[in-house]
Amino acid sequence: MLFVRFTDVPDTRIQNYERLPFAEAVVVTHNLHQARSEEGTNCSGDFRLFDQKDELLYRGTFTFGSEGTYPNLYHQVKDRIQRIRTKKEDNAKKMWLLDEIESETPDDYKRHSIKSNPIVSSTYQSRLTRLQRRLIYGAATVGILFTSLFTAAQWFIDKEAHAEQGTGGEHTWLNAYEQALQGEESSLIDLLERKDRSEEEDALLIDLYLAEGKDQKALELTDDPILIETKLAGLDLSEKEKLERLQNFQASHPTDEGAFDIAVLERNHEIVAKTENVEWTAPRVSAKVTAYLYLENIEAANEWASKTHDPAAQVKIDKYQDVMATIDGLNEKLKKTSSKDTSDREKIQSAIAAEEVNLETILYSD
Repeated sequence: MLFVRFTDVPDTRIQNYERLPFAEAVVVTHNLHQARSEEGTNCSGDFRLFDQKDELLYRGTFTFGSEGTYPNLYHQVKDRIQRIRTKKEDNAKKMWLLDEIESETPDDYKRHSIKSNPIVSSTYQSRLTRLQRRLIYGAATVGILFTSLFTAAQWFIDKEAHAEQGTGGEHTWLNAYEQALQGEESSLIDLLERKDRSEEEDALLIDLYLAEGKDQKALELTDDPILIETKLAGLDLSEKEKLERLQNFQASHPTDEGAFDIAVLERNHEIVAKTENVEWTAPRVSAKVTAYLYLENIEAANEWASKTHDPAAQVKIDKYQDVMATIDGLNEKLKKTSSKDTSDREKIQSAIAAEEVNLETILYSD
């Protein structure tokens, strides 16, 4: 029999730290997700899945309401575990866990599609720890890491200084954070590696590893390759370097998300447009919009733009249509201009070329 404990759920309709049978956890997540959706609100909370001996089997974050992807815990755990690549020796345990959640979930709660209406925000929050939600998803970029460290520093320094009063602990940690803010993460990594870490500290260490290019070490701190891949896709790197990092990670830890993000960087618009079964973050929705615009499918672009609360997606469509209308007008004008009017034709052609550059900027500015 499986059990679930929720933590950091801000809604009192779910009791934090209570040991719930898995079937009951499915029901309460379903009911709160439905209630929050009807209210037009959302919230997130962490959960852990245990067996009867309290051995931790899986942990994650469930998002309830209008920004949630899954209707209840059954769909999320099943979907995520199925897509985690495991070694052969671990595959039997994975299959056992899938069988358990299948047998313990009431049939009525298995019927809803997990991807029927993905609604995402501009700062995707699924699967994040409490600290990561404060620091914004994708904190391992150079610019965002600076903000992350600045926000997290006092929290950690206070905690460490309290634990190490009189030993210079505060000074040591402050120096490490100052160096990390300047792009030298090694001292802070070393301090975190040498201590018993909380989940929040593991989350920060993951971001620091990614900032230093240590993708495999980041993965070792979590059983979630999709989380690491998504963070990799959010790094502030050149397209060439990011593509190489994603391709290397995909070779050893293949995910649908990895294939999608690589297709985005390679500007393979057909693959991006056809892909359906990934975690829909705001950047991925934006990539979908771009792909459909490139393929001149305005209806599909508008449909995907409606699935995010980020207004930039709709702005991109509007700008694209404006430029396309201008190009169409110039082409019509060119057709009506006599081939003998060389000067006028050259001016029109130059204007078309300028608008095409503008179009490229609109499509790929983000």
